[in-house]
Amino acid sequence: MNSRQPTSPTNDGQATGRDLVDLVTEDWRREMPDLDQAGIELTRRVMRLAGILDDQLAAHSGRWNLTKGEVNVLATLRSVGSPYQLRPTDLKARLLLSSSGISNVLNRLENNGLVQREPDSSDGCSCWVRLTPQGVERALDYARSWTEAQIDTYRAAPPAALRQASDALREVLLALGDDEPRRREP
Repeated sequence: MNSRQPTSPTNDGQATGRDLVDLVTEDWRREMPDLDQAGIELTRRVMRLAGILDDQLAAHSGRWNLTKGEVNVLATLRSVGSPYQLRPTDLKARLLLSSSGISNVLNRLENNGLVQREPDSSDGCSCWVRLTPQGVERALDYARSWTEAQIDTYRAAPPAALRQASDALREVLLALGDDEPRRREP
């Protein structure tokens, strides 16, 4: 990986070491110097990064003929390990999708032979969503491909900066109450 300092070009092509958020924040500091900008800067950078990554995920998943929601369900089920299953409510909580959103995604994945639903013997109102063998392979192939795409995306960023950013964002998320959900065993 390249360990150079990320920079932004100026109009004459010279690097500034600043990003778009720096420019916007500077404008706001000039207009309203009494505002605490730390939280605002974090929000802007997280949203900007999320937008960039969301666009890349949409383009990448489209090449696999999958929607972002389908990719997320496949990846989530694959990540929990064998037998690669969760309840729809657990998927909903992990993916922050609505009940109807999860249902639509599961219907498409089931129609494509990537997941199957099985009744929950301990709860007649619920079911388990499980990856089929084809779903396990598709999820694994996609995960490898997406990982390579992310490596390419972050190639210019120093690995230590990526680790620090991830750790700092975890602290912020935990402070906001975004704790790990409890696991429900099959």
